[in-house]
Amino acid sequence: MPLTSISAVYDGKEIHPLEPVPVTSPYFVVITFLSPASDNERIDRDRRFWESFGAWRDTRTTEEILADLHTGLSKSEPPSL
Repeated sequence: MPLTSISAVYDGKEIHPLEPVPVTSPYFVVITFLSPASDNERIDRDRRFWESFGAWRDTRTTEEILADLHTGLSKSEPPSL
């Protein structure tokens, strides 16, 4: 699996993901503290900022998308944002 990042909030004791965790087995992780989360507004703003990255949402894996692009079978409908 390629390097994957998700947003989370640390409450001083535990880390709480703000989006689904894409793995179910044990993984090594790197935790980077970006900014203090002093209120819910800041948490929501940060979540919306990170969710805005990416060009589209797709249910296929990266490998499936690349295979489709190489064979000319990529989806013809516009991406959903």
